[in-house]
This record gives sequence, structure tokens and C-alpha cells, in this order.
Amino acid sequence: MKTLIVGAGIIGTIYGWAFAEAGHEVVHLVRPGKAAQFRNGFKIDMYDVRKGHKRDFLGHYPLRVTETVQPSDGYELAIVPTKHYRLLETLKQLVPLTGNANYWLLTQNWDGCEAIGAILPPSRYVFGDAKAGGKFEGETLIATIASADIGQVGGRHDACLDRVIALCNSAQVEITVQENILHYLWVQYAITGGLWPALVKAGSFEAIFANRQIGEQGVRAARECLEVVTRRGVDLKKYPETKMYQNTAPVGMWLAGLVLKALFRFNKLVQRSSLHGLCDAEEVRAFYYDLLNTGRSLGVEMPAMSAFEPDIQAMA
Repeated sequence: MKTLIVGAGIIGTIYGWAFAEAGHEVVHLVRPGKAAQFRNGFKIDMYDVRKGHKRDFLGHYPLRVTETVQPSDGYELAIVPTKHYRLLETLKQLVPLTGNANYWLLTQNWDGCEAIGAILPPSRYVFGDAKAGGKFEGETLIATIASADIGQVGGRHDACLDRVIALCNSAQVEITVQENILHYLWVQYAITGGLWPALVKAGSFEAIFANRQIGEQGVRAARECLEVVTRRGVDLKKYPETKMYQNTAPVGMWLAGLVLKALFRFNKLVQRSSLHGLCDAEEVRAFYYDLLNTGRSLGVEMPAMSAFEPDIQAMA
């Protein structure tokens, strides 16, 4: 499948490498004047959780790049792994240049899809949540890849969804098709946005584990953020990952903290997926204020989340 990936960031490079290894024609679109930076490609240090793949992989990804796109290029799929607040700008520039290509939006969502629909019809795009992550150290990508959750808005099932499923199946990327992809994304947004401020305040994962008070405040903030998505109409019972944040008893708080500590200390997938956790202050602030302001507008009391505001404002 001829596939265009926007950029050569962490998520785009991880999936680009996986799909190129599976035999697909993958090209990364980079900013004008930047192509020369990628002439040597990237070294890959991958903790690979996909079935049938070597768990610890060391290799090289000689990624192909382009600085221009036109409809005659014939891309079948465009993958957009961008920050959610930059998505509309990216689509406005890219959609007119890609002909009839379908789109896989590997990004978060908080504001719904009305504005997206004015640029790209819902029959042509799929949302996705990457179960992957990592960081760059020089020309080496230290990362992990496991799976992806995907879906079309409104429970649609168009040809673009089948195209993404086929692409992922060919690379042994396990796929879960979510019944309501927006509700799923909002839940992930709430959990991430609730826990991030504790990481900002502590400064590192190790510091959170050493400071029970900050860790428990983060769990309370995540619970408050999940109440925000509940007020938006999300049924949390459909998302078992939310269960540990909803127990308000002291023993429940302790157990939630214990589970999180174990995941980050002993689960290599979680460790590597979280390596870029504080790489982008703009993204952290976007999550924080989206959740806090929406919560306030819906009448949700958010004392734990609000208490983190000085730390978010002071974040470099």
C-alpha cells in the first residue's frame, strides 16, 4: 500500500518502520529544507510486542522522505500522527494535495469532529490511538510498538477502515476497533491529562513513586477528569481501564498507586511508551486546560486538578 506519513516524529517513525518492514511503500512528508537531515535514516532500538517478532530489535530504518506532495503521487493512505490541536491546520494544507487518499488520524480528540468534517468527509478518515512510544537519542529511536485502537466516528465502517485494518494486519500490529472512537479517545485524554500534572510537579516518574502524596493527587485528578467525560455522556463501565481510578476509599487509592508504580517500574512497554511524557509543554498545557475548563463549564468540582495549576503554568 502506498502510504504517506506526515513528519518523521516518534509515532510516525515507529509505524513507518513497521509498515515498510512489511513491504509497503512508505514515504514521510517533511518540512521544506529538512529532507537532508534524514539522509542516514534512523537506528532502531525497538521493544517489539507484536506476535512473531523479535522482542528486542536493533536495526536501521532508511526512511524515504519528500518535501512535496501532489494528487498524481497516488497515495492510498495518509497517516497523520500530529498533536490534536494542530490537526485542522495540517488537514487544510494536506487534503487538497492527496487526491482520493484515505486518512488515518493517529491523534487525540477533545473538540469533536464538526470542524474536521468541513475538510474531510467522515467516510474517508479513521481515528487511531497508538499503543507505541519512545524517544530519540541523536539518530537512534528508542521505542516500543504493540497495537492500535481505531474507529470511525458515528460507528461507521467504510472502506477506509478496512484499508487501515489490512495495513496493520500485514505488519502484525494488533487492532481493536472501538464501537465509539470519540468516547474512547476522551477517556484516554482524561486519564493522561489527569496524571500528567503529577508528573510535571514531581519532575520524573521516579520522583512520583517516591512521593506518595503527589501520586495520590494525580490519581484524584484523573478521577475528576473522568467525571468530566461522564458528564459528556461517556459510560465508563465500557472502559475497564478507568476502574482503578474510581475507588475513592484510602485502600483503593493505595492500590491504584501500587498498580501504576508496578507498571512503570516493571513493564517495558509502559516504560518506553511514556518516554516522551514531558517532551512538549504545549501539549501538556493543552490537555490540562481542556479538561479543567470543560470541567468547570459542566459544574464538575476539580480540587486536585486545580491545585496543579501553578505547576503547569511554571512548566518550561
